[in-house]
Amino acid sequence: MTKEPFMIRLTESQTLKSALRYHRRGWCVIPIPHGQKVAQVRWKQYQTERPDANQLNKWFGDNHSNIAVVLGNVSGGLACRDFDEEKAYQQWAGEHQNLADKLPTVKTARGYHVYFRADVSSVRHFDDGELRGNGGYCLLPPSLHPDGAIYKWLIEPNGENLLFLDPFTEGLAQSVGNVTEKTEQAENTEQTQKTEKTKDIEKILIVYIKDFEKIIRETLPKKIGTRNRRVFEFARALRSMPEYFDADPKIFKLVVREWHKQALPNIKTKDFVETWIDFLKAWPKIKWTLKDNPVGETFEKAKKASVPNCATKYDNPKLRLLVKWCKILQEKAGNASFFLSARTAGKFLKTDPMTAYRWLFLLVSDDVLKVVEKGKLTRTGGIATRFRYVAD
Repeated sequence: MTKEPFMIRLTESQTLKSALRYHRRGWCVIPIPHGQKVAQVRWKQYQTERPDANQLNKWFGDNHSNIAVVLGNVSGGLACRDFDEEKAYQQWAGEHQNLADKLPTVKTARGYHVYFRADVSSVRHFDDGELRGNGGYCLLPPSLHPDGAIYKWLIEPNGENLLFLDPFTEGLAQSVGNVTEKTEQAENTEQTQKTEKTKDIEKILIVYIKDFEKIIRETLPKKIGTRNRRVFEFARALRSMPEYFDADPKIFKLVVREWHKQALPNIKTKDFVETWIDFLKAWPKIKWTLKDNPVGETFEKAKKASVPNCATKYDNPKLRLLVKWCKILQEKAGNASFFLSARTAGKFLKTDPMTAYRWLFLLVSDDVLKVVEKGKLTRTGGIATRFRYVAD
Protein backbone atom coordinates (compact mmCIF):
# COMPACT_ATOMS: atom_id res chain seq x y z
CA MET A 1 0.00 0.00 0.00
CA THR A 2 1.31 3.41 -0.95
CA LYS A 3 1.62 5.68 2.05
CA GLU A 4 0.17 9.16 1.90
CA PRO A 5 2.68 12.03 2.08
CA PHE A 6 3.41 13.06 5.66
CA MET A 7 1.28 16.06 6.67
CA ILE A 8 0.99 17.67 10.07
CA ARG A 9 -2.62 17.79 11.30
CA LEU A 10 -3.69 20.17 14.02
CA THR A 11 -5.79 19.02 16.93
CA GLU A 12 -9.54 19.45 16.63
CA SER A 13 -10.70 23.10 16.36
CA GLN A 14 -7.20 24.49 17.10
CA THR A 15 -7.13 26.43 13.83
CA LEU A 16 -10.62 27.83 14.36
CA LYS A 17 -9.84 28.82 17.94
CA SER A 18 -6.75 30.66 16.76
CA ALA A 19 -8.63 32.39 13.93
CA LEU A 20 -11.38 33.55 16.28
CA ARG A 21 -8.80 34.79 18.78
CA TYR A 22 -7.16 36.91 16.07
CA HIS A 23 -10.60 38.11 14.97
CA ARG A 24 -11.42 39.29 18.51
CA ARG A 25 -8.16 41.23 18.48
CA GLY A 26 -9.53 43.20 15.55
CA TRP A 27 -7.46 41.53 12.85
CA CYS A 28 -8.80 40.48 9.46
CA VAL A 29 -7.90 36.83 8.84
CA ILE A 30 -8.34 34.73 5.71
CA PRO A 31 -7.71 31.03 4.88
CA ILE A 32 -4.66 29.70 3.05
CA PRO A 33 -4.45 26.04 1.98
CA HIS A 34 -2.70 23.96 4.66
CA GLY A 35 1.03 23.83 3.96
CA GLN A 36 0.84 26.62 1.37
CA LYS A 37 1.22 30.42 1.25
CA VAL A 38 -1.18 31.52 -1.53
CA ALA A 39 -4.74 32.53 -0.63
CA GLN A 40 -7.55 30.16 -1.61
CA VAL A 41 -10.19 32.89 -1.57
CA ARG A 42 -10.58 36.11 -3.54
CA TRP A 43 -9.29 38.37 -0.79
CA LYS A 44 -9.43 41.82 -2.39
CA GLN A 45 -12.66 42.63 -0.52
CA TYR A 46 -11.03 41.68 2.77
CA GLN A 47 -8.57 44.53 2.44
CA THR A 48 -11.42 46.83 3.44
CA GLU A 49 -13.85 44.60 5.39
CA ARG A 50 -13.45 41.77 7.90
CA PRO A 51 -15.28 38.44 7.61
CA ASP A 52 -17.68 37.66 10.47
CA ALA A 53 -17.46 34.73 12.91
CA ASN A 54 -19.83 32.60 10.79
CA GLN A 55 -17.52 32.91 7.81
CA LEU A 56 -14.53 31.99 9.97
CA ASN A 57 -16.35 28.85 11.11
CA LYS A 58 -16.86 27.83 7.47
CA TRP A 59 -13.24 28.52 6.57
CA PHE A 60 -11.41 27.08 9.56
CA GLY A 61 -13.76 24.52 11.10
CA ASP A 62 -12.11 21.52 9.45
CA ASN A 63 -8.50 22.42 10.42
CA HIS A 64 -7.38 22.05 6.80
CA SER A 65 -6.29 25.67 6.39
CA ASN A 66 -3.46 27.95 7.33
CA ILE A 67 -4.34 31.36 8.77
CA ALA A 68 -3.19 34.66 7.25
CA VAL A 69 -3.76 38.19 8.53
CA VAL A 70 -4.56 40.92 6.01
CA LEU A 71 -2.36 43.87 6.96
CA GLY A 72 -3.13 47.57 6.93
CA ASN A 73 -6.15 49.62 7.89
CA VAL A 74 -8.57 46.67 7.94
CA SER A 75 -6.57 45.18 10.83
CA GLY A 76 -6.17 48.39 12.79
CA GLY A 77 -3.05 49.61 10.97
CA LEU A 78 -1.18 46.33 11.45
CA ALA A 79 2.21 46.17 9.72
CA CYS A 80 4.88 43.50 9.57
CA ARG A 81 8.63 43.55 8.97
CA ASP A 82 9.46 40.21 7.39
CA PHE A 83 13.09 39.31 8.00
CA ASP A 84 13.95 36.50 5.59
CA GLU A 85 17.44 36.12 7.03
CA GLU A 86 18.34 35.22 10.61
CA LYS A 87 21.41 37.46 10.40
CA ALA A 88 19.37 40.51 9.34
CA TYR A 89 16.92 40.07 12.22
CA GLN A 90 19.69 39.60 14.78
CA GLN A 91 21.45 42.74 13.55
CA TRP A 92 18.23 44.79 13.80
CA ALA A 93 17.42 43.31 17.22
CA GLY A 94 20.90 44.16 18.49
CA GLU A 95 20.44 47.79 17.46
CA HIS A 96 16.85 48.03 18.77
CA GLN A 97 16.88 45.78 21.82
CA ASN A 98 13.94 47.44 23.59
CA LEU A 99 11.67 46.89 20.59
CA ALA A 100 12.97 43.40 19.89
CA ASP A 101 12.16 42.37 23.47
CA LYS A 102 8.62 43.76 23.28
CA LEU A 103 7.10 43.67 19.79
CA PRO A 104 5.00 40.62 18.79
CA THR A 105 7.38 38.29 16.96
CA VAL A 106 6.86 35.06 15.02
CA LYS A 107 9.52 32.50 14.12
CA THR A 108 9.05 31.58 10.47
CA ALA A 109 10.64 28.92 8.30
CA ARG A 110 13.59 31.15 7.36
CA GLY A 111 13.52 34.11 9.68
CA TYR A 112 11.14 36.28 11.71
CA HIS A 113 7.96 38.35 11.41
CA VAL A 114 7.92 41.44 13.66
CA TYR A 115 4.50 43.07 14.08
CA PHE A 116 3.61 46.65 14.99
CA ARG A 117 1.13 49.34 13.97
CA ALA A 118 2.05 51.99 11.42
CA ASP A 119 0.81 53.91 8.39
CA VAL A 120 2.32 51.63 5.74
CA SER A 121 0.44 51.99 2.46
CA SER A 122 2.47 49.54 0.40
CA VAL A 123 4.64 46.45 0.34
CA ARG A 124 8.32 47.36 0.26
CA HIS A 125 10.87 44.79 -0.89
CA PHE A 126 14.44 44.54 0.43
CA ASP A 127 17.33 42.15 -0.09
CA ASP A 128 16.68 40.70 3.38
CA GLY A 129 12.86 40.64 3.40
CA GLU A 130 9.89 42.99 3.19
CA LEU A 131 7.97 45.69 5.03
CA ARG A 132 4.30 44.83 4.55
CA GLY A 133 1.25 47.02 5.08
CA ASN A 134 -1.83 47.71 2.95
CA GLY A 135 -1.90 45.28 0.03
CA GLY A 136 -0.17 42.45 1.85
CA TYR A 137 -0.77 39.55 4.22
CA CYS A 138 1.29 37.24 6.44
CA LEU A 139 0.80 33.70 7.69
CA LEU A 140 0.07 33.47 11.41
CA PRO A 141 0.73 30.70 13.96
CA PRO A 142 -0.06 27.82 13.91
CA SER A 143 0.21 27.80 10.10
CA LEU A 144 2.36 25.25 8.30
CA HIS A 145 5.04 26.49 5.88
CA PRO A 146 5.50 24.56 2.59
CA ASP A 147 8.91 23.46 3.90
CA GLY A 148 7.29 21.78 6.90
CA ALA A 149 8.04 24.39 9.59
CA ILE A 150 5.22 25.59 11.85
CA TYR A 151 4.91 29.32 12.53
CA LYS A 152 5.29 29.97 16.27
CA TRP A 153 4.90 33.04 18.46
CA LEU A 154 8.10 33.98 20.27
CA ILE A 155 6.39 37.06 21.70
CA GLU A 156 2.60 36.98 21.53
CA PRO A 157 0.59 40.18 20.96
CA ASN A 158 -1.17 41.68 23.95
CA GLY A 159 -2.81 44.95 24.84
CA GLU A 160 0.49 46.70 25.48
CA ASN A 161 3.14 45.50 23.04
CA LEU A 162 1.52 46.19 19.67
CA LEU A 163 3.06 49.64 19.42
CA PHE A 164 2.42 52.37 16.87
CA LEU A 165 5.83 53.11 15.31
CA ASP A 166 7.51 55.08 12.59
CA PRO A 167 9.21 52.26 10.65
CA PHE A 168 11.78 54.65 9.15
CA THR A 169 13.16 55.78 12.49
CA GLU A 170 13.15 52.29 13.99
CA GLY A 171 15.14 50.60 11.24
CA LEU A 172 12.13 48.65 9.94
CA ALA A 173 11.71 50.43 6.58
CA GLN A 174 15.05 49.62 5.03
CA SER A 175 17.37 46.74 4.38
CA VAL A 176 19.55 46.12 7.42
CA GLY A 177 22.51 46.11 5.07
CA ASN A 178 21.37 49.51 3.71
CA VAL A 179 20.74 48.07 0.26
CA THR A 180 18.38 50.20 -1.82
CA GLU A 181 14.86 48.79 -1.63
CA LYS A 182 12.13 48.62 -4.21
CA THR A 183 8.76 50.13 -3.31
CA GLU A 184 5.67 48.47 -4.70
CA GLN A 185 1.91 48.80 -4.22
CA ALA A 186 1.20 45.10 -4.62
CA GLU A 187 -0.84 42.04 -3.96
CA ASN A 188 1.06 39.02 -2.70
CA THR A 189 0.17 36.89 -5.71
CA GLU A 190 1.97 37.45 -9.00
CA GLN A 191 -1.06 36.76 -11.16
CA THR A 192 -2.96 39.78 -9.74
CA GLN A 193 -0.11 42.28 -9.27
CA LYS A 194 -0.33 44.14 -12.57
CA THR A 195 -4.12 44.49 -12.56
CA GLU A 196 -4.35 45.60 -8.93
CA LYS A 197 -1.53 48.14 -9.30
CA THR A 198 -3.33 49.71 -12.23
CA LYS A 199 -6.56 49.91 -10.22
CA ASP A 200 -4.74 51.48 -7.27
CA ILE A 201 -3.18 54.16 -9.51
CA GLU A 202 -6.52 54.94 -11.15
CA LYS A 203 -8.16 55.21 -7.74
CA ILE A 204 -5.65 57.86 -6.69
CA LEU A 205 -6.30 59.84 -9.87
CA ILE A 206 -10.06 59.69 -9.37
CA VAL A 207 -9.64 61.06 -5.87
CA TYR A 208 -7.57 63.98 -7.12
CA ILE A 209 -9.22 64.60 -10.49
CA LYS A 210 -10.63 67.96 -9.37
CA ASP A 211 -7.07 69.21 -8.91
CA PHE A 212 -6.54 68.89 -12.67
CA GLU A 213 -9.72 70.40 -14.07
CA LYS A 214 -8.35 73.94 -14.15
CA ILE A 215 -5.06 72.82 -15.71
CA ILE A 216 -6.92 70.88 -18.40
CA ARG A 217 -9.10 73.87 -19.21
CA GLU A 218 -6.20 76.36 -19.34
CA THR A 219 -3.94 74.24 -21.56
CA LEU A 220 -6.41 73.10 -24.21
CA PRO A 221 -5.47 74.04 -27.80
CA LYS A 222 -7.46 76.99 -29.16
CA LYS A 223 -6.81 76.27 -32.83
CA ILE A 224 -5.61 73.58 -35.20
CA GLY A 225 -1.84 73.08 -35.29
CA THR A 226 -1.07 73.82 -31.62
CA ARG A 227 -1.66 70.37 -30.12
CA ASN A 228 1.98 69.40 -29.60
CA ARG A 229 2.91 72.68 -27.92
CA ARG A 230 -0.17 72.62 -25.71
CA VAL A 231 0.57 69.03 -24.67
CA PHE A 232 3.98 70.22 -23.48
CA GLU A 233 2.41 73.09 -21.53
CA PHE A 234 -0.10 70.65 -20.05
CA ALA A 235 2.74 68.37 -18.89
CA ARG A 236 4.67 71.31 -17.47
CA ALA A 237 1.63 72.53 -15.54
CA LEU A 238 1.14 69.09 -14.00
CA ARG A 239 4.78 68.74 -13.03
CA SER A 240 4.73 72.21 -11.48
CA MET A 241 2.36 70.88 -8.80
CA PRO A 242 4.67 70.15 -5.81
CA GLU A 243 2.78 67.04 -4.75
CA TYR A 244 3.43 65.49 -8.18
CA PHE A 245 6.96 66.79 -8.63
CA ASP A 246 8.50 63.28 -8.54
CA ALA A 247 5.61 61.33 -10.07
CA ASP A 248 5.99 58.88 -12.93
CA PRO A 249 4.12 60.47 -15.88
CA LYS A 250 2.23 57.21 -16.50
CA ILE A 251 0.01 57.87 -13.47
CA PHE A 252 -1.58 60.74 -15.45
CA LYS A 253 -2.95 58.58 -18.27
CA LEU A 254 -6.58 59.09 -17.26
CA VAL A 255 -6.01 62.83 -16.96
CA VAL A 256 -4.32 63.01 -20.38
CA ARG A 257 -7.22 61.05 -21.85
CA GLU A 258 -9.64 63.64 -20.44
CA TRP A 259 -7.48 66.45 -21.84
CA HIS A 260 -7.48 64.76 -25.26
CA LYS A 261 -11.24 64.29 -25.17
CA GLN A 262 -11.81 68.00 -24.56
CA ALA A 263 -9.16 68.98 -27.12
CA LEU A 264 -10.64 66.93 -29.99
CA PRO A 265 -12.55 69.85 -31.62
CA ASN A 266 -9.27 71.74 -32.16
CA ILE A 267 -6.80 69.00 -33.12
CA LYS A 268 -6.15 67.13 -36.35
CA THR A 269 -4.65 64.02 -34.76
CA LYS A 270 -7.67 62.27 -33.29
CA ASP A 271 -5.88 59.14 -32.08
CA PHE A 272 -5.32 59.35 -28.31
CA VAL A 273 -2.17 57.25 -28.57
CA GLU A 274 -0.36 60.07 -30.38
CA THR A 275 -1.20 62.58 -27.63
CA TRP A 276 -0.18 60.08 -24.97
CA ILE A 277 3.19 59.50 -26.66
CA ASP A 278 3.80 63.24 -26.93
CA PHE A 279 2.98 63.67 -23.24
CA LEU A 280 5.40 60.92 -22.20
CA LYS A 281 8.13 62.40 -24.39
CA ALA A 282 7.53 65.91 -23.04
CA TRP A 283 7.74 64.98 -19.35
CA PRO A 284 11.53 64.38 -19.07
CA LYS A 285 12.32 67.35 -21.32
CA ILE A 286 10.70 69.91 -19.02
CA LYS A 287 13.35 72.36 -17.74
CA TRP A 288 12.43 74.00 -14.46
CA THR A 289 12.79 77.74 -14.09
CA LEU A 290 12.10 80.04 -11.18
CA LYS A 291 9.16 81.48 -13.09
CA ASP A 292 7.23 78.25 -13.55
CA ASN A 293 8.51 76.22 -10.60
CA PRO A 294 7.12 77.33 -7.21
CA VAL A 295 9.26 74.74 -5.45
CA GLY A 296 12.48 76.08 -6.92
CA GLU A 297 11.35 79.68 -6.49
CA THR A 298 10.72 79.31 -2.78
CA PHE A 299 13.93 77.34 -2.28
CA GLU A 300 16.04 80.08 -3.86
CA LYS A 301 14.27 82.62 -1.69
CA ALA A 302 14.92 80.50 1.40
CA LYS A 303 18.67 80.46 0.74
CA LYS A 304 18.72 84.25 1.09
CA ALA A 305 16.35 84.49 4.06
CA SER A 306 17.37 84.94 7.68
CA VAL A 307 17.31 81.95 10.03
CA PRO A 308 14.10 81.71 12.10
CA ASN A 309 14.52 81.54 15.88
CA CYS A 310 13.25 77.97 15.96
CA ALA A 311 16.07 76.86 13.63
CA THR A 312 18.98 78.26 15.64
CA LYS A 313 19.10 75.10 17.78
CA TYR A 314 20.08 73.00 14.75
CA ASP A 315 23.78 72.84 13.93
CA ASN A 316 23.34 71.31 10.49
CA PRO A 317 23.16 74.14 7.89
CA LYS A 318 20.99 72.07 5.53
CA LEU A 319 18.50 71.42 8.31
CA ARG A 320 18.39 75.14 9.03
CA LEU A 321 17.79 75.78 5.34
CA LEU A 322 14.92 73.28 5.38
CA VAL A 323 13.28 75.24 8.20
CA LYS A 324 13.66 78.49 6.26
CA TRP A 325 12.25 76.83 3.16
CA CYS A 326 9.21 75.49 5.01
CA LYS A 327 8.53 78.91 6.48
CA ILE A 328 8.57 80.51 3.02
CA LEU A 329 6.41 77.73 1.58
CA GLN A 330 3.89 78.53 4.31
CA GLU A 331 4.05 82.25 3.53
CA LYS A 332 3.37 81.46 -0.13
CA ALA A 333 0.47 79.17 0.82
CA GLY A 334 -1.10 81.83 3.06
CA ASN A 335 -3.78 80.31 5.28
CA ALA A 336 -3.59 77.00 3.43
CA SER A 337 -1.08 74.20 3.98
CA PHE A 338 1.75 73.28 1.61
CA PHE A 339 3.02 70.08 0.00
CA LEU A 340 6.54 68.74 0.37
CA SER A 341 7.89 65.22 -0.17
CA ALA A 342 11.09 63.77 1.28
CA ARG A 343 12.30 63.05 -2.24
CA THR A 344 11.80 66.64 -3.37
CA ALA A 345 13.38 68.01 -0.19
CA GLY A 346 16.33 65.69 -0.61
CA LYS A 347 16.79 66.71 -4.24
CA PHE A 348 16.96 70.42 -3.47
CA LEU A 349 18.98 70.04 -0.27
CA LYS A 350 21.38 67.67 -2.06
CA THR A 351 20.90 64.81 0.35
CA ASP A 352 19.21 61.41 0.17
CA PRO A 353 15.41 61.05 0.62
CA MET A 354 15.80 59.04 3.83
CA THR A 355 17.78 61.84 5.48
CA ALA A 356 15.25 64.41 4.29
CA TYR A 357 12.43 62.24 5.67
CA ARG A 358 14.14 62.06 9.06
CA TRP A 359 14.62 65.83 9.11
CA LEU A 360 10.96 66.43 8.31
CA PHE A 361 10.04 63.95 11.04
CA LEU A 362 12.25 65.87 13.48
CA LEU A 363 10.64 69.19 12.57
CA VAL A 364 7.22 67.71 13.24
CA SER A 365 8.43 66.31 16.57
CA ASP A 366 9.90 69.72 17.50
CA ASP A 367 6.61 71.50 16.68
CA VAL A 368 8.12 73.38 13.78
CA LEU A 369 5.81 71.62 11.32
CA LYS A 370 2.43 69.95 11.63
CA VAL A 371 1.26 67.17 9.34
CA VAL A 372 -2.11 68.13 7.87
CA GLU A 373 -2.44 65.14 5.53
CA LYS A 374 0.04 62.30 5.21
CA GLY A 375 1.11 61.48 1.68
CA LYS A 376 0.27 58.26 -0.14
CA LEU A 377 3.13 56.05 -1.20
CA THR A 378 2.85 54.28 -4.56
CA ARG A 379 5.18 52.50 -6.91
CA THR A 380 5.32 55.63 -9.05
CA GLY A 381 6.35 58.05 -6.36
CA GLY A 382 3.07 58.91 -4.73
CA ILE A 383 1.54 62.06 -3.31
CA ALA A 384 3.58 64.40 -1.10
CA THR A 385 2.67 65.09 2.51
CA ARG A 386 0.74 68.25 3.29
CA PHE A 387 2.36 70.35 6.07
CA ARG A 388 1.71 73.54 7.97
CA TYR A 389 4.54 75.63 9.42
CA VAL A 390 3.56 76.33 13.06
CA ALA A 391 6.74 77.70 14.69
CA ASP A 392 7.48 81.36 15.49
